[in-house]
Amino acid sequence: MKAKNWVAYYQQNRVNRSEPEWCAARTEEAERAKELARSLSHFQLGETGGGSFLFKNVDPKDPEAESYGEALRLFVEEEKEHARLLAEVTCRLGGHLIRRHWTHGLFRVVRKLLGLHFEIQVLVIAELVGTAYYRKVEEGTCDLPLKQVCGLLLKDEAFHVRFHQEKLAEQYGRMMPVLRQLWLLSFQILFYGALSAAWLDHGRCLKSLGTDRATFWREAEGECVNFLDGMEILAGKQKRLTGWQYVELAG
Repeated sequence: MKAKNWVAYYQQNRVNRSEPEWCAARTEEAERAKELARSLSHFQLGETGGGSFLFKNVDPKDPEAESYGEALRLFVEEEKEHARLLAEVTCRLGGHLIRRHWTHGLFRVVRKLLGLHFEIQVLVIAELVGTAYYRKVEEGTCDLPLKQVCGLLLKDEAFHVRFHQEKLAEQYGRMMPVLRQLWLLSFQILFYGALSAAWLDHGRCLKSLGTDRATFWREAEGECVNFLDGMEILAGKQKRLTGWQYVELAG
């Protein structure tokens, strides 16, 4: 990956960011606002991490370690900005911020099991599921600031997924075919576990917005398929580049 390009992207993305129209009239009915506030508060908690585990597991021998570490720092800062936006909209809808929840605790335990690349996998899966969630909330809510928050998050999350995808593709491209298949299987098992947990936690809210389980799952599965297809493409590009470099060195 070209970590310096990601540093430049994150720095530029901090400039002239639009702010939702917090003063707009509240238009959500009371019961649905309550469900939204409860659900959003759980996502808000998930965006509050400090990134210490990510930072300490960056390989110092990686030639891009310094730039990648800076890109990770800026990524974490952007996640904290998401936490701020979600906190604002949760309170706007009459909800309260929380400090702990079983889904957040489970996420923290799982992502620290097997080092940096495994944590990135878990982060990506959370963002794929989150993308499906925010899209359905954006489509279903009639509250203008909430729509705007979802729009901002969806834009950022698309680049977050790509950022992590490039890092994972480095490792994926070096795997033997059988190990690739095992990696893909483990990724999909984790994905469906996260998707099931998300529906248990947020299904009631999504139903109130007109989204049933099958629709939500199709949306999230589409995000996952696009991500995995992109992994194959990136790994192929890296392999061809390595091959050309070898030919040049041999010549």
